[in-house]
Amino acid sequence: MRYSLAIAVSLLAAPGAADTGLIDRVADLDLVPCELSALSCTTLTLPLDHRANDPSKTIDITFALSFASVESRGILFFFVGGPGGSGLASADSYLPSFDEKLVQYTDIVFVDQRGTGPDHGLACPVAQSVFDTAPADLADPEAMLAAAKTFVRDCTQEMDADDLLPFVDSDQAIRDVEAFRQAIGAPKVWLYGESYGTQFAQGYATLYPEAVRGVILDGVVDLNLDAEGFYASYTKAAESILERTFAACAEDAACRRDMPGDAAAVYDTLTERLNQSPVTVPLTLANGRQVDRQLTLGMVQNNAFYALYSPADRSVFLRALAAAGRGNLVPMLQLSYSNLFIDPETEIGMEDPGWFGAAYFAITCTDYDSGQGSPDDRAAAILDEARAFAPTAPRLSRAYYLERIVCAYWPYQGPATRPAPFAGGDYPTVILNSDADPITPITMAYSVLDSAANSYAILMQNGPHVIWGWGLGCPDVALRDLLYEGTLPPVREQHCTQPLLDGYTGLTLTQASDMKDPVKIAEAVEVEIYQSLPLGAWDWVDPFTVGCDHGGIITASYDDRTAEARYQFEDCKFWPDLSLSGVAAIANSGEESDSYVLNATVSGRHSGQIAYSYNYAAETWSLSGTWDGQPTGLTRLSP
Repeated sequence: MRYSLAIAVSLLAAPGAADTGLIDRVADLDLVPCELSALSCTTLTLPLDHRANDPSKTIDITFALSFASVESRGILFFFVGGPGGSGLASADSYLPSFDEKLVQYTDIVFVDQRGTGPDHGLACPVAQSVFDTAPADLADPEAMLAAAKTFVRDCTQEMDADDLLPFVDSDQAIRDVEAFRQAIGAPKVWLYGESYGTQFAQGYATLYPEAVRGVILDGVVDLNLDAEGFYASYTKAAESILERTFAACAEDAACRRDMPGDAAAVYDTLTERLNQSPVTVPLTLANGRQVDRQLTLGMVQNNAFYALYSPADRSVFLRALAAAGRGNLVPMLQLSYSNLFIDPETEIGMEDPGWFGAAYFAITCTDYDSGQGSPDDRAAAILDEARAFAPTAPRLSRAYYLERIVCAYWPYQGPATRPAPFAGGDYPTVILNSDADPITPITMAYSVLDSAANSYAILMQNGPHVIWGWGLGCPDVALRDLLYEGTLPPVREQHCTQPLLDGYTGLTLTQASDMKDPVKIAEAVEVEIYQSLPLGAWDWVDPFTVGCDHGGIITASYDDRTAEARYQFEDCKFWPDLSLSGVAAIANSGEESDSYVLNATVSGRHSGQIAYSYNYAAETWSLSGTWDGQPTGLTRLSP
């Protein structure tokens, strides 16, 4: 497509000019404080089925509004990912991650689209947890089909939302948002979509081009792809990115040191073992009791896939893989529980106000068609495609077929015809993507760039899935200039980069000699506190107890008086040969007095009572106590 600078310059009229603010436009609407955020909310009663427009069947759709604090230079409709993400629950965490000018000069609208949110959110955490941990391998297709059938049956029963399920497709939700735009006077608006939200934004702009001031697509879905093409595209990309992640481990000194061999070989050895049968993993609960849990092939494959979403996630996964390669499977098990929203104490799925897992299927399965024939016919055809596809992505092929088989049995199907490629319009379309994006791969971004008029691309090497709002100059500066100043990108395609891995943290006390040094033990305790996946679920309000990898427990609490996080250890074994009892206190809020203090009794291969202190500002540490029966302190330095 030829690029016309003359056309591009004319796309944004009156750059930087103030608009009629959203606060004035909603004067006739009822506003109340949002339940799930600090924003103002308004609710519209809309047709349950916009196509039938039956006034007796309605649904309430809630919108969260962030009003420009200085002056409005435009209204931005913000569509979150999923499908299944709650816009209202996401708002408070999203807004602080962007340049402060966003909330100063932009009115922002979030929505809980139908199928999400507290009023009509679709979730079946019990059925979901059973399905997510069940074997689902092509070697046993009958078991996989049975698991998918059971999940659809149990999930729909658990939701008890038969009246809503036929009407949660994206087209219905787009019409909900347009009804809100009409209610505020039909201004031209910016559309921002992330991941699935890019599907929403493209559909909205295509259906209502007169509404659009500009489109920003971050982690782009190519709407022209059918279900098979979409899943094949991202599974191939994920397989390649996983290989790149393994190679990056070899380039990182700490990861290379921790991994007992090549990272890819460690992964393959683990998955080959699990392919034979699940492995029993002893897990310590919060009450100190150990129970046997099953680590399955699917759980590890899910962990590998989810790891690819960001540089930090890749590092966390590699650390768990390194531990698994050394015989400790607890971090891999805990990572699976975290990824799948499963309570490690009960193995039951957890409800999350920001995520509605059943909505993912309810929306996806009614946006895409699963094929011809009965549900069994559709599932059989998908299995045939999966067998042919599997050699293309041997490590992650389940990503290609598992969700599709669920959709084959879902009670509602999408249209057989896919939309035409997104054509853009007389407004700018800015495409953001990373070449290490596993779920909306860079190939989809290029497809949309090639088809959309007046389009620009800012593409990141090695980055995360969704690249705006990480505090990086790319793409934040370009979007700041676009939204606040009305300045288009200077060229049609720009690239930037960041490391594939972010902050890999090495395993601690991997050598027997490390355990001789109480300073190294104290330093390792702090690392393990921050790297504990179960502690990542702590709300920093109520005391929270979790089991340690090899036995014992740790209880976290927050002391308002000292602004310290306190960690009480009771026979906590981060390592199999050392047990820890005592208290650690960490104050790390940026004050000069911030410190990490450990007072603990250590037993096992080495023993003693140590008092260790580290001052973050001064970067100094001290040690006192006893160790292996002798008084201890800092080892004297020598030239």
